[in-house]
Amino acid sequence: MTIRLIDLVGTDPELMFSPFTWRTRMSLLHKGLDFQLEPWHMAPEGHKESGYPSVPVMYDKNKWIGDSWEIAKYLDEEYPDRPVLFPGKNGVAHAKIALALCGSVFPAMIACAVLNCYENVIDAESKDFFRKSREEIFGATLEQVTLPEAEAKENLAKALAPFDEVLEEELFLGGPEPTYADYGLFGILKWGDMVSSYAPLDSSSNTGKWFDRLSSMYGGYAAGVKTIRS
Repeated sequence: MTIRLIDLVGTDPELMFSPFTWRTRMSLLHKGLDFQLEPWHMAPEGHKESGYPSVPVMYDKNKWIGDSWEIAKYLDEEYPDRPVLFPGKNGVAHAKIALALCGSVFPAMIACAVLNCYENVIDAESKDFFRKSREEIFGATLEQVTLPEAEAKENLAKALAPFDEVLEEELFLGGPEPTYADYGLFGILKWGDMVSSYAPLDSSSNTGKWFDRLSSMYGGYAAGVKTIRS
């Protein structure tokens, strides 16, 4: 049975863009599992069918699973014969360290992308909830957290410096092959790439080259999706 994966959509039905669902998309591709994306418009009541407040939400084997981290752990447990997301005894710890470093990347990407996402991606019915919920998290308005392009790209590059250092020596954060550590960062960067009015990532940097490598994997799945600039 094909896995159902719920993703966030706005005005364009072809543009499904949640950063956290991207983590799950890449995890499913890593596992070689068939899945079908289903669009969901952001709403205060959450995703009604599953009962989860936000995406990603996945339906597999007659049950709903939510949260990208929990989904990744579920996939390794339920499909141990497929390529693992958390390899070795330190795989989970390694992924957690990478996600902790992502804590500085997400705000930097928000400064590049969130206002354009609100203005040109989010559908009219979801705009009020998007603004209110995000501004409560940020403690500032969308306009206040947004920076001019040059400054925003510079800040993002600084936040990515630890990853650039690792990727100077390695093809992926997981070593010779990607792991969930890679997909955690990729989800953030792919969201920004899709919804920003400009390309926020320096393609000549180590992280930029890594991003392109991951995008070209799995039949070029991530490279082929639509962006707001397409």
